Parts: sequence; C-alpha cells; structure tokens
Amino acid sequence: MKIHVKIDTGMGRLGLHGNDVIQNIMKISEMPGLETTGLMSHFSEADLADRSYAMEQLERFNTVRRSIIQQRGKPLFSHIANSAAVLSFEDAHLDAVRPGLMLYGYSPFTQNPHADLIPAMTIKARILDIRNVPAGTPISYGRTFVTKRPSTIGVLAIGYADGYNRLFSNNAHVLVKGTKVPVVGRVCMDLTMIDLTDVTGVEKDDEAVIIGKQGDHVITADELAGRAHTISYEILTSLGRRSRRVYVEGH
Repeated sequence: MKIHVKIDTGMGRLGLHGNDVIQNIMKISEMPGLETTGLMSHFSEADLADRSYAMEQLERFNTVRRSIIQQRGKPLFSHIANSAAVLSFEDAHLDAVRPGLMLYGYSPFTQNPHADLIPAMTIKARILDIRNVPAGTPISYGRTFVTKRPSTIGVLAIGYADGYNRLFSNNAHVLVKGTKVPVVGRVCMDLTMIDLTDVTGVEKDDEAVIIGKQGDHVITADELAGRAHTISYEILTSLGRRSRRVYVEGH
C-alpha cells in the first residue's frame, strides 16, 4: 500500500512530531506491506500578512524531507500548500497543492482578496407559504419580531437543521425577485420567515437566494459569516447538508 506520511510542522493538530520524526518515518518506511511515497503537512497561518511562521513551517518540512530523501535514496511526493499558500506562497507549492476554500471561489484573505476568484456555489430555498398579516403580529418563536405595519411574510423551506444559523434571526437577508429582503423572527429548525411586504409579484414556490446572485444584488458567504461572527469556511460547509445538489459544468 502506497502511503503519504503527515508531519506536524507547527499546526498542533495531526501528524508525527517531536525529536524522532525522521527516525519514525524511516521505521514506517521499513514496515512490510507499506511503501512511503509521499510527505505532507499543513500551514496554520499562511493567510496572514506576516508569513514568518509559515516560512518556519516550510523550513521544518523541507529539513525532514531532505533528510528522508537522502537516507532512502528515493524522491518523496511532497505537499503542504493550502488555499492561502496556493495564492501567495509559491515556494510552498512543491509537488502538489491542496486548495480548499478557493475551490468554492472564495479567498482566505480578508484584506485584498483575490478578485479573480468566482464564487462557485448558489444556495436557494423555495417559498412554502405567503401570509398577509396585520400590524402587531408576532413572527416565530419568542416574538422577537412583531410587524409594525400590515405585512406580507414568506415562509422559506430552510432552517438551522440545513445549516442556516440561528444567528441569522432578524440578522440577514435573502434575495427574492432581485430584491434584498430581511429575515424576520427566529430561524426555526426547518423554516425561516422573510418580509416580502416591499416586493410585488411573489408567489408560493418562488425561489429565494440564500447565497448567490439575483438581479443586481448578491449575498456572499463572507457577508453571512460576518453576521454570524464566524468564517466563510463554516458557512460554506454547513449550508445545504440536506439539500438537493445540482452540479453545473461549463459556467
């Protein structure tokens, strides 16, 4: 079995670490049934403007790599670069790279993000019901939102069980008919309410865009991450876990 061995160069998560890394890799290489063909590690902060620690990690990695290659007399297929390193740290590209976030079309850099990345995922939900209610009507659990005017409330088929965070309660927007409309009331397990009062022509089963573009407006994972006090990685990997997925090529 051909294997790649992971070493911990400073992430503090998984991988061989300590003073016996090289010795342990050599022991693994001598095990019957295994052929060590690769070496890998992972950066902890390649997305920072100060790249000094990433350079330390790369140097540790290369030190181990050179020693193993010298002792074995064979090349090692080596990789350490995540999305941030792919975009900004060419010395770390080595034999292969492991992009993650950038495959979604998002940049790991909060300052000066790469404009040539194109978001590759759209999240949509259907409007299950449309309710016309008078002023003074509470919406969802806890009455955290009460209509101040006669309102049109849409009920979306998405909730926190789908990865749409409860922190978006009264704190996010979706796109309907090319218009940004607010989420109102608390996000429920399977349902979310939106205020459609200022949008005309909306019908049941119309689409609401949770992440993506509609008309002249766009909602990004970065925007939602800011509202939920998290990172876009969590938004992108949480949403749509129960949804029907459509893969589109050639766009």
